[in-house]
Amino acid sequence: MNLKRLIIVLTLIMMQSAVLAEAELHVITENWIPYNYEDRGELKGEATVNVIKTLERAGIDYQLSIFPWSRAYRISLKKKNVLIFTLVRMPAREDLFIWSRPVLDKELSAFYRLKSRIDIKVDNIDAAKNYKIGVVKDSMNHLFMKGKGLENNLIVVSTEQKKNVHNLIQGDIDLMAASDKTFIYSIKQLGANMDIFERVFPLFEINPYMAFSLGTSPDLINKINQAYDELVEEGQIQRFK
Repeated sequence: MNLKRLIIVLTLIMMQSAVLAEAELHVITENWIPYNYEDRGELKGEATVNVIKTLERAGIDYQLSIFPWSRAYRISLKKKNVLIFTLVRMPAREDLFIWSRPVLDKELSAFYRLKSRIDIKVDNIDAAKNYKIGVVKDSMNHLFMKGKGLENNLIVVSTEQKKNVHNLIQGDIDLMAASDKTFIYSIKQLGANMDIFERVFPLFEINPYMAFSLGTSPDLINKINQAYDELVEEGQIQRFK
């Protein structure tokens, strides 16, 4: 092979590699029990099962990573070709992502308190301005509270909801905001007694999705969405409400 032809071949290989690298999808998530979480080096969870099924059906090359939520969220805002789950679809995020498909049924987020704190009375969102509220940084509850003018009331943690449960027990916060499932699992993780807590006030409906970062390859988006739709039609993923 002469030098000129060798250069052409190498150039084509480099171009092909660049295209493949561009097409690779970075899939990111967090430890959010029971939706997605790491257990002894394996990623598990109700949402994880549906996302992995979809990626396998799509047959694309992807890299899966688990980060603290705030970091995962910020990566998905800054980089292209990222798929993030489980991401709650809400007005504050609507234009920040390319929304794919739901990964679980809808549920509720709510305020929780200790049953013994009968002094804490919340029957509307404005009443919460009298109390300290625990939230996870950049979470759905964090964004919701900021949108309701409660930013000065927030005690923000950067890790998981079990830290907020701990703070609630210790009296460092008056209320915490969480989905019903997450609250129950966080209590179990800490080995606390469910009977000492109660739900005070429902906040908003949770719509759990997987979503793409802006700038993600349309080809990747189409393959994944098509794979998901096929699995729903076949009954391998349920039709979420």
